[in-house]
Parts: sequence; C-alpha cells; structure tokens
Amino acid sequence: MMDEEIEVVAHCRLNPLTKVIGLQPIEFCPKGPVIQLPCPEALYLGLDRWAVTRNQLDVPEFRRFCRSIITHYADLLEMLARKGARIKIVGIAGSPSCGIITTSSGYSGGRVQEAQHVHVPGRGIFMEELLAELERRGVGFDCEETGGKECAGNGQRA
Repeated sequence: MMDEEIEVVAHCRLNPLTKVIGLQPIEFCPKGPVIQLPCPEALYLGLDRWAVTRNQLDVPEFRRFCRSIITHYADLLEMLARKGARIKIVGIAGSPSCGIITTSSGYSGGRVQEAQHVHVPGRGIFMEELLAELERRGVGFDCEETGGKECAGNGQRA
C-alpha cells in the first residue's frame, strides 16, 4: 500500500506553451508525484485558438471529446487509489475547461471582436467530466485551483 499524495494537474501548469496566446504562465512547484492531464482546448481547437468561455464549450461534441481523453487517466487514478494513493486534482481558476471552483462566462457569439467575460462560480467542462467520472468509479479525491481555493472532494477512498 502506498500512502502518498499524487497531484493531478491541468496541462498548462507544466507546459505554458499550450495556453491561449497572451496569457501569463502560472508558477508551479510540484511537491511530489505529478500526473499531467492533457489540454482539451489545445487538442480540440489548436494552439492558435482564441480565448473561449465555458458557455461556448458546453456543447455535446466537446463533452464527448473530453470524456474520450480522460478515460485512460481515470483508469490510472483508479488503480493508484486502490493502492492507497491520495488523489489531488489541481485546476486553473477561471478556466472554461479546467476551472474547479471558478470558470468563465460571456462571449455571446458573432464576429471576432474584443469581448468581455466574467469569472463565475462553477467548474470548467473538462474538470466537470473528469470529476464526474472519478465519482462514478468511487475514486476519492480532493481538489483545488490555482489561487489556493480548495473544494471538498467526494470524500471516498477506493
């Protein structure tokens, strides 16, 4: 049995080259084992994408895509949890995909232009799908997002 915390981190925490152009990197100093999640936005929309909001990504096709790329990660996390590892999911505050406590809303469509958006309570689409899958499997986890906010996980341990 292992008794170690594993940080499961949003992709851009370790690789800022996948962030929307112009966004600043987030400093990250891992304290132990780390699993880097894939970046759903970069994989789905490419590296030259515009900033988007949660409401723009909340469509069936993007959700299916997110579920398709988390399956193997959920398998690994389930196996690690069964061995006694503590899982901590680390998201990005305000992200439309990887927010844990806050996400973004706005951009009602139309022609490309400077648009305003706001950060609102809620999870990003990718994290919502990942956490739902872990809960479905009974995998215990805690979570936080950049900025030090924490949320209670499902409190279960496999």
